[in-house]
Amino acid sequence: MTAVVPYNQYEAQNAYQRLRACLTRESTEAAITEIKTFLKMFSDVPLAHNDLGVLYHQAGNELLALAHYEKANRLQPNNPTVVKNLAEFYFVVMGWNDDAIEMLTELLNAWPDDFEILTALGNISEKIGRPDEARAFYRKANQLEPDNAAVREILARLDGPVSAAEYRQSVDLPQVDEEIAPLKRLLEQNPANALAHNNLGIIYTGRGEYELARVHHEQAVKYEPANAMYRKNLADLCYVAFGMTDDAVEMYVQLLKDYPNDVEVLTALAIFSKAAELKEQARIFINKVLTLQPWNTEARTFLAGI
Repeated sequence: MTAVVPYNQYEAQNAYQRLRACLTRESTEAAITEIKTFLKMFSDVPLAHNDLGVLYHQAGNELLALAHYEKANRLQPNNPTVVKNLAEFYFVVMGWNDDAIEMLTELLNAWPDDFEILTALGNISEKIGRPDEARAFYRKANQLEPDNAAVREILARLDGPVSAAEYRQSVDLPQVDEEIAPLKRLLEQNPANALAHNNLGIIYTGRGEYELARVHHEQAVKYEPANAMYRKNLADLCYVAFGMTDDAVEMYVQLLKDYPNDVEVLTALAIFSKAAELKEQARIFINKVLTLQPWNTEARTFLAGI
């Protein structure tokens, strides 16, 4: 497309920033029309193409979304916002996992302390079955933003409970107390702080103090009953530490009703079913996992062993 009037890039970008500030927010279609009109005059503004990609994606027009994301990337290939949006689209919509990882990895080399790049790579690594890589990215993100509750929750889930011996090998007791103390202070300020209860439960599990762990995991679920991770942590503790198989199964069945495509829930139910000699049921659950994640080698190994 050729612009109808000559312009320099600085003027065009400023013009788009002014348009962006007053774009129609109530209607996706109206906002698309406004940006398309702008691009008839200023055809090569990367941010305009990026935003148009976002809007087309929201409108469900994935082909046009992809076209504008890629145009934005061609115009400005080192723009972190543009690259992150295109990589996310590749991963979520197109299923082009390797392309998304390659783009984000190259971007991370240029911006090694970018929180969003790190969390995006952590998310992709986790979903394609690379938990060790996911942990590395999320840990770096946690160093950059230690108060980010979402990242702390993900790390807690990825790291999972460990034995008391393993925990003491990696963390001496004074450090453990330093880890517990701020969480207890949070509970003094707000006894209903579900995240603090959950994290205390994980720490106490790591120390082998299962009764205390159970109290805090139950409190986390009590105060945030819709949080799937808190419910999984409680179910896992009941199953592993207390042998409460029926209770754990009931919790996971309820989770499955709320989250029918949750791979962790389906995997847990497959494991429970196999342990109870319900092989056909175990196959149903693990085959659902493979439908959602055909690359999941651990699920394939599990299926072969039923």
